[in-house]
Amino acid sequence: MSYSLLSEHWLPLLAADGSPQLASLRDALLSPDCWRGVAAVNPTEHLAIYRLLLAICHRAIGPGDAEDRSDLLDAWPSDRIDAYLTEWSSRFDLLDPERPFLQLPDLVTARKKPTKAAPAGHLLEPSPWTRLAGDRANGSGRMLWDHSVDADPEPITLAEAARLLVAHQQFTPGGLVKALRTSGNDAPAVKILLMLPTGDTLQETLALSLVPQTAAQHLVDLPPWEAQLPTIEQLRKPDPVIPAGPAQRYVHLARSVLLLPDGDGLLRQVLYAEGFGLGEAPIPDPMAALVQRKTGPMPLMINADRATWRDYQAMTGGEGTTAPAVIQNAVTVRMDRGEYEPLHLVAGGLLTDQARHVMWRLEERRVHPRLLVQGNAVSQAQSALEQAEATHKALYGAISALFTAWLTKGAGGLANKAELKNLQKSTQVQALYWAALEAPFWSLVEALGDGVDAEVVLDVWHQALCTAVRGSWDVAARSLGDDGRALRAIGATSHKMGGVLAGIAPAETSVPVAA
Repeated sequence: MSYSLLSEHWLPLLAADGSPQLASLRDALLSPDCWRGVAAVNPTEHLAIYRLLLAICHRAIGPGDAEDRSDLLDAWPSDRIDAYLTEWSSRFDLLDPERPFLQLPDLVTARKKPTKAAPAGHLLEPSPWTRLAGDRANGSGRMLWDHSVDADPEPITLAEAARLLVAHQQFTPGGLVKALRTSGNDAPAVKILLMLPTGDTLQETLALSLVPQTAAQHLVDLPPWEAQLPTIEQLRKPDPVIPAGPAQRYVHLARSVLLLPDGDGLLRQVLYAEGFGLGEAPIPDPMAALVQRKTGPMPLMINADRATWRDYQAMTGGEGTTAPAVIQNAVTVRMDRGEYEPLHLVAGGLLTDQARHVMWRLEERRVHPRLLVQGNAVSQAQSALEQAEATHKALYGAISALFTAWLTKGAGGLANKAELKNLQKSTQVQALYWAALEAPFWSLVEALGDGVDAEVVLDVWHQALCTAVRGSWDVAARSLGDDGRALRAIGATSHKMGGVLAGIAPAETSVPVAA
C-alpha cells in the first residue's frame, strides 16, 4: 500500500478563484502562483502546513541572501524543487514500509518501558488516531465541544491523517506518554506566538518567508526525511536536538508515530511513543520574535490574557525586542523592490498548560512595511501602546479603589483581598478595556502607514482611550447596583476616575457616574 504526499490530494489550499481545494505537494510547490495560500481552518494545521512547505523550499532551493529570495517573486525554481522531490520521493510516502513520512517503523517491535509488574516490557499497544488530534477527546483530555468516545472513534482518511501528523509533530504539548520512557517534550512550536508574512499568492508567501541562509548552515539543516532514522534505544535515552536551521525547526519528530491503516485505506489506530526535544540553538525560530528576559533573549509566547496587538513592538523590533526573521526578510524584500503596499501578517499558535490545551489563536492583519521598520511612524505606534498600558494601570487603581470602598464594612473596616480579587475578576472590566482598544489601535496603525498626520491620529487614539475608560468604569459601577452603598462608593472614588481621564487628555474633566 502506498500514499504519496507528492501526488495525493491532501493539502487544503485556496485556488486562484478563492475556492478551497485539496492539492498534492507537487501541485503546491511546482505551481505556487496558482494558489492563494493554505486554507486549513484548524490554526495548528494552518501554521504547520506552511512550516512544512517552507522546510521543503529551504532544502530544495538552497542557501541564499535577501536578494536571492527577492528573485523568487519573479522566477520560481520549479525545476529545482521537482528534482528535489523526485530524489526524496520515497520519504514522502505516508505508508512506505521502510521510511514512512514523519514516522518510525521500528515501533512495531518496540517494547514499553519496563515496570515492576512487567520487567521485560510489553509490545506497544495501538492507540486511537485521536491521540494525534488536539481538538478531539482522547484519554483524560476532554474537550468542551467534543464528546466522542476515543475507544472506538470513527475512522479518518489518510489525507486527514497526514494533516494531523504534520500538525502534531509541531504542536503536541509535553506530558506523560509512558511508552519508551516516562514523558515527552513540547513540540517546537508549542506556546510560541508565530508570525508569518503572506502575499497574494502562495509563491509570494513562500518567497517572503524564506529567510536567508548560508551554505554552511544549509549543509547541516537536515529535516527528518534526509536524516538517519533514529533507533528505539536513542529514543529511550535521547539527546536534545540542536536545530541547525529552519528546516529542522519546521519539521521535527516530537513524537514517534506509526500509522496503522485498515485495508480500505482508513485510519483507526496508531502506535505512539515519545520523540525528541529541542535544545537551545544559536539560530532562533524564524517565525518567533525575541524578547529580553532576565535569563536572556526568549521567544515571545502566547498569552491568554494578552491579544496579539499588544505585542506590536515585537513585530517591529522595538523596545529591546527582535522581530521575527521572516518579517525582517519580507520587509527587506518589499522595501528593496520599492513596493509599499500593506503587508499581510498571520499570527497565532497554541497555548498549553503542561499537557492540557488552553487555547489556540490565528488572526490576520494588514501592516504597512514602513511600520515594520524603526522610524517615526513606529515610535508613534509604540507611544500609543505605552499610553494604553499607563492608562490601564491608572484605571485599575481607580476601579480597585471603587471596589474597595464598596467592600469596606463599617467605620475603619477593611476590604478582604480575596473578595476584592474575585469582584474584579467577575466584572471582567480589564478585558473590556483592552477589547475596546483593539480595533482603534489597528486603525491607528493603518492611518500612520498611509501617512496621516501623527497629531491627528493620536488625537483619535486619545478619544478611543477615553471611551474605553468610561465604558470600563461604567460597567464596574453598575455591577455594584444602585443602592445607597453603591452610590456612596461611586461618589467617594469618582475623583480618581477624573484623574485617569485627565492623564489621557487634560481637557477631559467630566466624569459620568452610573445611576
